[in-house]
Amino acid sequence: MRSPLRALHPRQFRGLRLFLVITVAALAAGLAGSALLPAEHRGLAIGLILAAGLAAGWFALSGFRPVWTTIAAVIGFLFVVIVLRETGPSLLQLRGGQVEAQVMAVRESGGSADRYHYAMAAHSGRAVGGELTADRDAYRIGESVTIVEEPDGLAHPMLPSELTEHRDSWLAVTVLYLVTTVLCLLAGRPRRTEEG
Repeated sequence: MRSPLRALHPRQFRGLRLFLVITVAALAAGLAGSALLPAEHRGLAIGLILAAGLAAGWFALSGFRPVWTTIAAVIGFLFVVIVLRETGPSLLQLRGGQVEAQVMAVRESGGSADRYHYAMAAHSGRAVGGELTADRDAYRIGESVTIVEEPDGLAHPMLPSELTEHRDSWLAVTVLYLVTTVLCLLAGRPRRTEEG
């Protein structure tokens, strides 16, 4: 019996290059979306990630189908942005737990939007990893707040009410990743003029 993979041309798998560029950008966005990077630097991080992805894509995608490449690039861009935004909430959903914490310090971000960042500590005195971010000055130093924290400090803490807005975001990220995979493979298929 003849193997169905034998009919495939090696160039049909060149869409994996585009998929690899998007995957590396998404991994970098996942790191930027964690508590390893201060919240106000996420915009700069996504800009650098996308610029590097565009440069890598420019060199890696010669001869690809333009329509499929454009669709894959747009969906890949959305995927990278969603990974950046949903890394923290996904970690909190999968590994987080509620804790009563106390506000230890408040700082206002220096950007155009007034955002407040709160350093928190559990009532036992243990510092909570990352910072709680709010659009308004809602809490005072010493005030007690119920938050959801990731035990290893990999995600910025969030209020329980904020976390419900991101319910099952990891599932949406997984589905979008699979769609991106299919689109990248379609973009890498040889053109009809190259076959023969």
